[in-house]
Amino acid sequence: MFKEVFSHIHPIAVHFPIALIIIATCYDFFLLFKNKRISPKQGFWLWAFAFITAWIAVGTGPENDARGNTNVFEYHERLADIATILTFLVVAFRSYFIFKKKELIKTILVVYLLFSLVSSAAILSVGYFGGKMVYDQGVGVKMNGKYVNPPKSGFSEHD
Repeated sequence: MFKEVFSHIHPIAVHFPIALIIIATCYDFFLLFKNKRISPKQGFWLWAFAFITAWIAVGTGPENDARGNTNVFEYHERLADIATILTFLVVAFRSYFIFKKKELIKTILVVYLLFSLVSSAAILSVGYFGGKMVYDQGVGVKMNGKYVNPPKSGFSEHD
């Protein structure tokens, strides 16, 4: 049972950063409209868990399943890295302001909100390309124990 679950860890893990990044971004905008400001402490843990789960999702990606049989893997992989880095920057940004005990002033707040929006757009794009690989191209999908679209043998990363 554990082997079966572990073989599907990436599809399980990817849903957490998608949900958490979108929820955290929406929460930030909710706070902004409600309070006309965002405290770095409010929503910090949403972003921290979003980063941790994004890192886990990137680390569990089954790269070998996509070898040579999809044209969107590179987009998916690069966008996942970008989304994870942007989420880390949002967490680092908030951590800095929590440590310095400062509020996010207007110019900094605009930059922060742009980072969170781009992070959300990036994670949605990652999900789009991941879904395209699975649902349109059958990457990683098995039927009766055999891959629907098996990885190409002898394919290198640079081909």
